[in-house]
Amino acid sequence: MTPPFIVFSDLDGCLLDRRTFSAEAARPAVDALADAGIPLIFCTSQTRAEVEHHRRILDNDDPFVIENGGAIFIPRGYFPFPHALTRTEGAYAVVELGVRYERLVRLFQDIRRTTGLDLRGFSDMTADEIASLTGLDQVAAARAKVRDYDEPFAASLTPIEEGILIEEARSRGLTVSRAGRFFHLMGGHSKGLAAELLIRLYRTRWRPLPVVALGEGANDLSLLLLADHPVVIPRDWGVVDPAYRLGDWHVAPAPGPFGWKLEVLRLLGHELHAIA
Repeated sequence: MTPPFIVFSDLDGCLLDRRTFSAEAARPAVDALADAGIPLIFCTSQTRAEVEHHRRILDNDDPFVIENGGAIFIPRGYFPFPHALTRTEGAYAVVELGVRYERLVRLFQDIRRTTGLDLRGFSDMTADEIASLTGLDQVAAARAKVRDYDEPFAASLTPIEEGILIEEARSRGLTVSRAGRFFHLMGGHSKGLAAELLIRLYRTRWRPLPVVALGEGANDLSLLLLADHPVVIPRDWGVVDPAYRLGDWHVAPAPGPFGWKLEVLRLLGHELHAIA
């Protein structure tokens, strides 16, 4: 059966509560999507280990995008036709779009030496330090540290220093984005680029197929710009990320997974009229 739409969603501060890292408030909507046969694709800055943890909790078996678009993981046999992929790994076909982490860390260290800026990456931190900075427990912080395509880092920068950092990254073929409390150093990939590739596969299988996307941070902008029905999840009641203060964005009435639930249930309730 062809679903009425597909859903891409950020995790942190969106489907997951910013403080508790739980999606329980959104569980009724997650279950409703599954019952309707509607794919829910996690598209996040989180690592593979983190996403697989949340997929187990939420009984999700759709493809997912990790580390700001660094790679797409597609369950083998999910699409009933051959498609391009970089490699197979266990139960997944993996499409790699990012710079491998070992090289990324070397370039991060080079940028730090060249600029003299005080940059502290996850590669410099213990799991305990990451837990302290993020509020994650130690087990979750250990999952966040196992990275493949994206180096989050903490820094207090002036606008001039941030411009210098971005230019130094660009000269090495890299990009810098910001999500919440951390900057991210990565290759030329993005959530939007990864989602675009997946959308092509879904629309090869089912045509036409509208796209819903839910996000809350600046690093979600490329994803939301692709969607037929983009939804901005506020960071607090009535407060959105500066990336969404301009433009006619549809903003959920509440932050976090509660707002996520309200929006998904709204779309499900009006699928024949609002989505078609």
